Amino acid sequence: MAPGRSINILLPSSLPFQRPRPSIHSSSPSLRPFCRPLFLQSSCRTIPSGPSLSTHTSASRRVFRRWNNIQVALRRSQSTVVVHHKGRARFRRSISFLTISTLSFVVGTYLALSYSPPILVPLIMGSMPSDAETLSIYEPPDDLSREIDEQIRNCALAVELREHPDFIESRPHLKIPPEVRQHNLTAGTLAGPGMIVVPPYYFNEKDGKSMVQIFYVGPDCSGHPGIVHGGFLATMLDEGLARCAFPAMPNKVGVTANLQINYLKPTMAGQFLVLRATTTKTEGRKAWAEGWIESLEVPEGEEPQKLVEASALFIEPKYANVLKSLYRVSD
Repeated sequence: MAPGRSINILLPSSLPFQRPRPSIHSSSPSLRPFCRPLFLQSSCRTIPSGPSLSTHTSASRRVFRRWNNIQVALRRSQSTVVVHHKGRARFRRSISFLTISTLSFVVGTYLALSYSPPILVPLIMGSMPSDAETLSIYEPPDDLSREIDEQIRNCALAVELREHPDFIESRPHLKIPPEVRQHNLTAGTLAGPGMIVVPPYYFNEKDGKSMVQIFYVGPDCSGHPGIVHGGFLATMLDEGLARCAFPAMPNKVGVTANLQINYLKPTMAGQFLVLRATTTKTEGRKAWAEGWIESLEVPEGEEPQKLVEASALFIEPKYANVLKSLYRVSD
């Protein structure tokens, strides 16, 4: 067949690609421009041959796709609209949240109290002894410890402070539960034979005005042979000044903000030492203290000499009320 010529083919109405024509009187105004007949009124249609056949076929496919889109739009326009009740949904969510929160709290509390490590239980339950009870808790493990403990308890300075009505005697290291004490630096790590042999004795003046601490330091706390390590002395001063200043603070607890130390003389190991501290100033959440360490035993007729002195600034943190309840600090 020569190019450019055409033939007539009779197309019956039952062909699968023929589609019913939508009504031009459709109720949807947006669909009227797309309602066009696909074929002419005649049952015969001229199908071109040659190069024009592919062009005609692609045009028919575009028309079919458009008609399919119209049918989808019609089905969507007739779909049912679901109305959501926001009030009921919000109420159900609230009930679910409260139920899950309550259940989680109950289960968490049960697990915390049942399976928490023994380190946390004494702090949570508040089973710390009082100042008076700490004086009878310690039991010396050997003869040397017993001798050192008796010598501190019966020395002239301890007897004098014990009789003073403004001073309260205690051994605060023994307030820490044994499970926690082993992780504490001065009460656990540095405590024992050859170091801080027995828990120190503290004498605190009311309202945090002053404090006196008596303790014994063994040879295992040395830096140079026979000389107490400077870091150990700094640690004892830091803790001693803090225990002096804390009672003068609003919530009786704080942290070290600044510590200055002056080493005056070598401190020999294997002797009894006295730490004296005084609260010099308080201002809101801040407290300043200063003090020094001296020897307990001095030759008759001589005054004790300062071995090391220090001054410190302590600040009460914003969460001090939580720490106060944690450490069971009494007003």
